[in-house]
Amino acid sequence: MDDLTYLFKMASMNEAVISTEDKPIVGTQALATCFGLLLYDENNKTALVAHLSTDWQSTLMKLLALIDYEKENNFQYLIVPGFYSRENDPYGIKRRLNAFFREFKTKNANFEPFDITKIPDNFVNYDDKTTSGEFAFDSQTGEFVTDKVKFGLNYLEAMKSR
Repeated sequence: MDDLTYLFKMASMNEAVISTEDKPIVGTQALATCFGLLLYDENNKTALVAHLSTDWQSTLMKLLALIDYEKENNFQYLIVPGFYSRENDPYGIKRRLNAFFREFKTKNANFEPFDITKIPDNFVNYDDKTTSGEFAFDSQTGEFVTDKVKFGLNYLEAMKSR
């Protein structure tokens, strides 16, 4: 397995990140009751990820603030439930996010749902031991690379050695 951790930028809880030339892979971890949100613009090769908890609105605003509205953006969005959120969403975050993206209109930024038929079944790693989920997405290839980056303590060790 190729280790692409050195190209990986991780969104911590209530944080949003955007891919860059030197860090084209974005993702998040520790999704238990939280949700991950991925935006991807295939033409611009740009990906953004947010780790959303109960304060999801402010984190969504952080994510939207990272977008360059001076250029045309056509984003696909994917809402990724955490380990427990797959079955239970007591705050209706997934429903509210879908409603937001249906209604949100702005110059130079369009949002459409990801084509779920093009997403592999194993794009999220759900761990029964930690009861959480994690994923990573490569903005240059448009593919999930969850199995090619390190998470948790392994991620911290890899970043410390850089």
